[in-house]
Amino acid sequence: MSNLVFLTGGFSSGSTLLFTLFRKAGEFHCLYEPLHERLLENLYGGLRVYEHHYHVGDYFTEYRGFTEIRRLYDPTWGGTGLALPPATDAPVLYRYLSYLIGTGFARRPKVLLKENRLAFRLGWLRARFPQARVIHIHRACDAQWKSTVRRAQAFYGREDVGQDSVTFNGMSTANVCDDLASTYPDLAAERSKNGYERFAKLWELTLAENTKHADLTVSFEQLTRDFDAVCGQIWASAGCETDYRPLKQWVVAPEQQETLKVRPRGLKSRLIMAVGRARLRYGRLRISLARLRRGSD
Repeated sequence: MSNLVFLTGGFSSGSTLLFTLFRKAGEFHCLYEPLHERLLENLYGGLRVYEHHYHVGDYFTEYRGFTEIRRLYDPTWGGTGLALPPATDAPVLYRYLSYLIGTGFARRPKVLLKENRLAFRLGWLRARFPQARVIHIHRACDAQWKSTVRRAQAFYGREDVGQDSVTFNGMSTANVCDDLASTYPDLAAERSKNGYERFAKLWELTLAENTKHADLTVSFEQLTRDFDAVCGQIWASAGCETDYRPLKQWVVAPEQQETLKVRPRGLKSRLIMAVGRARLRYGRLRISLARLRRGSD
């Protein structure tokens, strides 16, 4: 199954950029974050595009027609059971991923799943899908931390978002550490002095696990600075046949990106948040209605 690719990386690592490049190339059926804890809500209600996810459009377009997702999907996969040893029996997760992959192959001869919650499950994935290719993208620890904090600051409209605390939960950092702490005790809150130290420990472990299992590891910095060489490596690893060189137009290097502004919540930001809440409520309503219909069948 060499025409199957898992794209892995931490949050704010450049994985969405790489997803966008594969999607624009048109060779793969690309599925975005199938383990997202709010996948169903996002499929029904939509998800506002993050400002620095340039050219991505609708994240979940390729899920249209995947009618069995609501029956097979479990939202707890997004934040619990993140460490999954290769020998562990997880038939429900395997059935869900097999459905996505099989349905994707019905659309195109190649399938890609982009997911930020794979690092500590890659050994398990390798055992279940041994012919798949795993491509890993990472970003420098400090840069990833600053991006994570800045996104929280822009969202809440203030500089202090608790980033100095070990409970800082930007991009679910604290939740992920809490879930993994039974396997990696150094991630427990009491083992760190501040938010950055805990984040850096998670970054190191994530990098090690992803690198251990990946067929190819590239950095976001390398991809944006030396596009032709690095994208050529990615395309070769994934078995892509399209010309990657025109895709450079979709790459926005960090130094070219507009800095996220931290402003007190004005009318515009309140409206954006209200729309987001409305989408979430609408998505949950659609989920409830679908369950009622299924129960009456």
